Amino acid sequence: VILEYQLHNAPSKDYSGDEQKRAAKEQPGSEYDEERHIKPYFLLPDNGPRVVQYYSPWCGHCQFFKSKYISLAKEINARLPDDQPEVNFHAVSCSVYHWVCLQNDVKGFPKIVAFQGDSTIPTILNEKFMTAESIAQTVGVQLNAPVVMGNNAIRGGESEYIDGNAALHAVDILGATLNGLRRTRDAVYMDAALSFTHALKTGVFSKQMYGQAAPLDSFQREVFSDWIDLLYWSLPPTWILHTLINDIRNNIDSVMFSEENLLFMVEKHHDVVNGGNVRWSEQCGKSDDRAGYSCGIWSLLHIISIGVIERHRAVLGAQDMVSLNFVADTVRNYIEQFFDCEQCTEYFVEMFDGCGFDHCRRFKQPGKLPSPESWEEFALWLWEVHNDVNVKLVEAELTRGRGSSSERKLDLAAWPPAGQCPTCRDAKRKWDKDAVLGHLKKEYWPGGVQNFRFIVLKRKENHHEEKPGFFAGLLENFFFLIFSVSTVLWCTRTYYVSFAGRRRKRNHHDYV
Repeated sequence: VILEYQLHNAPSKDYSGDEQKRAAKEQPGSEYDEERHIKPYFLLPDNGPRVVQYYSPWCGHCQFFKSKYISLAKEINARLPDDQPEVNFHAVSCSVYHWVCLQNDVKGFPKIVAFQGDSTIPTILNEKFMTAESIAQTVGVQLNAPVVMGNNAIRGGESEYIDGNAALHAVDILGATLNGLRRTRDAVYMDAALSFTHALKTGVFSKQMYGQAAPLDSFQREVFSDWIDLLYWSLPPTWILHTLINDIRNNIDSVMFSEENLLFMVEKHHDVVNGGNVRWSEQCGKSDDRAGYSCGIWSLLHIISIGVIERHRAVLGAQDMVSLNFVADTVRNYIEQFFDCEQCTEYFVEMFDGCGFDHCRRFKQPGKLPSPESWEEFALWLWEVHNDVNVKLVEAELTRGRGSSSERKLDLAAWPPAGQCPTCRDAKRKWDKDAVLGHLKKEYWPGGVQNFRFIVLKRKENHHEEKPGFFAGLLENFFFLIFSVSTVLWCTRTYYVSFAGRRRKRNHHDYV
């Protein structure tokens, strides 16, 4: 029903030699990059009425929409009169055909467009309001009246389209899966590394300008640099992923200059940091890359959160870049700018900006010598956010009427389960946060003695922090001036009194 785009099965004109000759003529001496010149046949004229979905395998919202897309394709072609042309439905994975999506201005997933007859001008469709009738009108075909089918399903109306596995991803905000954390530590780190490298390749230069990846603006450059610095000091020092992170840090300006430079850097280290793995673990991905990517991102965030506890004392230099508020803001800004899932980003940013789970109070730390317990708050907060996503996922499933034994399902949604951590809940099912924190460390931090390795962070100029207004700055300078003058007067008076005392004492001895 859905024609999934595969280059090896595509017509030869999609990557014809003519493109190669044209590229060599326009850029003599340059290496021909075949991927940049792929033009899927269904985006060209003379392909009849058609619908194209651009998606990413890791986008939970895309997977929720998948079954509806299939159902609409079946319904439309089943209702077509004999004199109407077939409507083809296509799907393009932006993880595989990154350049195709860039060239077609794909900024979020899923993006659905429709074409009339021989036209090459796309019409954007809103997946929330797509029906067989609206699609038919857009592509210019007529449909027969809907037919009532068995089991009260209506072909042509609000047809049933949610299947079990796909629907689970509807509220899977950042890709949390109910059994996503039941892995060995090696698998946890493998999944996190795969997701990190995948995010670098698909999320950083996701915006488009004039048919090419748009350069990062000043704020995006700052956010990306802060993110890399956070990984640099918070991740376990012995993790092989540091080879890629260190190379990015040492060449940060070059990497942020263009997508080509970033991709070159990632590919250079890919096999080393990922150990030759190209798929997420079975427990994390369930043989499904859409779940694997997001599950790996969660793993990376949890590793960072434990690293904040374990590694903050190792940072020298810019101590303000180690505070909980700065760490949380860095994660929040990274998700807002570079996480290519609109629904996921909206949820996280709205929750964070609304002080979700009381983080505005919990992350406050005194300027000097914060208590050891204060560093634990970020890890516990992230665990609470993750559990909230899991519970929402199950609640949505139960609301659709497919669940049984709701209390049991909701109980299983909260992690860790009793089988993994018997002491994490007491007899009244209340969480013991000390036990939870111990379990998080066990799951996400290497055991044994770690190389402490100090880290030096340089203070950055023009950092994103609020600057005082004119009058506030003037008032601050005025008080500083008063303080300085008072200090000088006090020192002068102290010196004069001391000098006068010594003089009187000397005169007294001379008289005697």
